Amino acid sequence: MPSSTASAANGSPTGGMDMSNDTDPRMNLLRTILDDTELQVIANFYAMRYWYGVIVVIGLAALLKHGPLIGVYRMRSAAANRVKQATPSRCCGRMIDAITSAFRKLIYAQISPTRHSNLLKVPPLGITILLFIHLAFVLALEFVNRDIPGDQHRQAIGVRAGWLTITQLPLLILLSGKVNTIGLITGVGYERLNILHRWVARTMLLTATLHMGYQQALWNSLGLLQLEWNTDTCPPTGIKAYAFILWLNLSTLAPIRNLWYEFFVIQHILTFFGLIICIMLHLPSTALYSRIYVWIPIGIYLFERTLRTLRYAYNNLRPGRATLIQLTGGATKVIVSTRQLKNWGPGSFVLLSLPRFGLGQSHPATVASIPSSHEGKLVLILRAHRGFTSRIHANESTVSLHGGSASSESSKTTRLALVDGPYGGTQLDFASYTSVLLIAGSTGVTFTLPVLLDLALRAEKQKPLVKHVTFIWAVKTSACTSWIDSELKHAGSELQKADIKLRIRIFVTTDEEFVEVEEGKPFSADACHCDKGNEECSCISPFPKLPPNAKPNVLAEQIKTQERTNEAAEETRGEELLSYTSRCSVTTIQSGRPDLKEIIKEAQGKADGEIGVAVCGPVELTAETRRVVAGLDWKGGSIYLHAESFEW
Repeated sequence: MPSSTASAANGSPTGGMDMSNDTDPRMNLLRTILDDTELQVIANFYAMRYWYGVIVVIGLAALLKHGPLIGVYRMRSAAANRVKQATPSRCCGRMIDAITSAFRKLIYAQISPTRHSNLLKVPPLGITILLFIHLAFVLALEFVNRDIPGDQHRQAIGVRAGWLTITQLPLLILLSGKVNTIGLITGVGYERLNILHRWVARTMLLTATLHMGYQQALWNSLGLLQLEWNTDTCPPTGIKAYAFILWLNLSTLAPIRNLWYEFFVIQHILTFFGLIICIMLHLPSTALYSRIYVWIPIGIYLFERTLRTLRYAYNNLRPGRATLIQLTGGATKVIVSTRQLKNWGPGSFVLLSLPRFGLGQSHPATVASIPSSHEGKLVLILRAHRGFTSRIHANESTVSLHGGSASSESSKTTRLALVDGPYGGTQLDFASYTSVLLIAGSTGVTFTLPVLLDLALRAEKQKPLVKHVTFIWAVKTSACTSWIDSELKHAGSELQKADIKLRIRIFVTTDEEFVEVEEGKPFSADACHCDKGNEECSCISPFPKLPPNAKPNVLAEQIKTQERTNEAAEETRGEELLSYTSRCSVTTIQSGRPDLKEIIKEAQGKADGEIGVAVCGPVELTAETRRVVAGLDWKGGSIYLHAESFEW
């Protein structure tokens, strides 16, 4: 950033420089080097060019947002019986489709580690390319046209790096807010922009390092380092600002961020305030207009917080009440009845706060219902981990789905529920595709289910373009199907009336990469690895594990007990599956992990044009889906993919 010892345009000393040591012969040299009268003008020129580039990218993303208009046209044509197929018929249309397909194949791919994904997550190739473009653009602005002669050459590079650091502050804040201006323009949810927010901060750390490094190296090479630190307030304030931005980046690394998220949020905000204060003290009086890059993000932050607070107050003007239902598989269904929140799109999520189980804590949860279903109530399914989700699952007032321990009195208990949102949702309308494939792992079904319900609802009102819907769900046990069995039955009935073919395939698997890893427990080597084709997974250890010194009579007795338990379990499982499949005839349940390549190829073969694919689950599931989609031959029609991950 411009040094606080810089001279004004008339050459008089300004800023925080101590002139008591003016007799030192090195002072004139230091004053000459730090004179940024010309340097700040050049640096601001490139800082403005940075924003020109940002505006262009946001504009292009906004143009892509109009893609849903094509879907609206297709649906209206379908309603009027004008659409025979969704493939382009003219040369120009085929060219656009080919370009779109090539672009999607490029950006969809993702290579992410399948183990220890909580420590390292690699973003999709499209995001990675965008991040590299941003980095290359910033470095180009930093090092282009370095024609300042003499000792000020390195000083000019350092000053420009400082300006490029503070010019990224407004973008950093724009990408962080939940009420997000960029998201409103581009149609991208704030949760997807968050990765860009983190990497802009890392780019700021890089340019701040260049700013400090070039100047410190120059002063040291000329023997002026000690003099500068003794006579100028710029280095102390600068090193404090650098410490804040360094900690901001370190604390956002996944292992630290996930250790205690509530504490992370509080310290993150406080650290940012400290950064802003140090930057304001660091900026020189010779370039007061540089503070515009600080005042703008402050204004953006206050505006966003005001809007979010007003919406939160409106949503909870008449607070909702939550009924908690304990589900099998360590999950809890939360049904929130609220008179304020009546509109949300498929795939949206809310931040749920139940003060009884954690004052001031808000947990993100995807809404598994749509406004027209479940009497307009919010239906959420939360998997019990540690903290908030485990407390509500274990609470004595939580109603057991099977009439467990909850008494008739406590089964009517509701809890105060405060809701922030809704946020997110799908970017395109899946009703505009002839074939739709919905893939979910464990509680990721809360994203794909409302998409299915929305298709069923709209099939009642107008002639849909959709002809085939495939619903894939990977779960740990077959008992998990009870979570949404009534919803699947209703959707199947409505789609059948509209002559839409629905196929539901449920995969029962203990492959933790495709469901949900329980926190703190490694993958068990003793878990089921059976592969029985279309048969239900029924492997139960035939004999219990006993200590080596167990007596024969004890062993025989426990074997008999285990055999009786196995028979009862098999009988119960058979009854559950028979009951479930009889209620939903389009459903097949099988063991093992889904073969995503074959599933997507099959859905692609049924499509008469583009196919819409939505996937939600662990990073491993979404990453493999991305790789499969990017690697397929798209001659049968391009594929639109919307991927959501549990953690990112």
